[in-house]
Amino acid sequence: MTDESRGIEAAGPPWSVDLLADLHAGVLDEAASAELWPRVQADPEARAIIEALEATTADLASLGTSPAPPMPADVAARIDAALAEEAKQAAPVAPVVSIDAARRRRNRRIGWISGVVAVAAAAVAAVAIAVPGSQDTTGSPVAIAPTSSPEQSGSSPGLAVRSDQPQAAVGKLSTGVKDYGPLGDAQGLSRCLQAAGFTGAADPIGVQQGTIDGKPAVLVLLTTGRLAEFRLVALSPECGSTPLLDKVVGK
Repeated sequence: MTDESRGIEAAGPPWSVDLLADLHAGVLDEAASAELWPRVQADPEARAIIEALEATTADLASLGTSPAPPMPADVAARIDAALAEEAKQAAPVAPVVSIDAARRRRNRRIGWISGVVAVAAAAVAAVAIAVPGSQDTTGSPVAIAPTSSPEQSGSSPGLAVRSDQPQAAVGKLSTGVKDYGPLGDAQGLSRCLQAAGFTGAADPIGVQQGTIDGKPAVLVLLTTGRLAEFRLVALSPECGSTPLLDKVVGK
């Protein structure tokens, strides 16, 4: 990878799509992720690539629940004709196949064909990521497994944090995952941050449900404007006026 060959600290425009894909997938070590996320968030081109990766992940996840497209009428007619011809030729040596049985066989074939179409569509979507402002990419395409994000599924990762060891949460929160939990969405988080005295322009790197010293909380990782320095905030699920935790990590 281009940026890896010259060191993570040298990463930057032009960004390597491979490096951003690894960062988005959470495969980089915690130190590298903590260093790169603020720089990626501050660069419009890098953010556009991350957003394209997130959109592709969401599209792939939806394929598992989307209904199979109907078979074109002309294809179904040809299958029916072929089955009828097969039944006609088999009549002298075998019982005539009923139309209901033929249709059931046709439906099984339709299901098989639909499955092939869905797999092909997933493969195409995984590699056809449009990068704004760029006509080519470096390295080999990165295939992303279709998974449901916490924001879509509503599941909680249960990130447990101790107030005396806030730095342990930075690596897990810097992956870009945003699970707003009882706060609902980005607007709900923004309102809760403002109620706790934070600026409305605060842009979180990551948001997850979990606990702080055993108490339920929504954990938020914010940038401070300084390299490798973050602000870890723990908000109560009820969005109280005072955060459960507010510490700067990495000073």
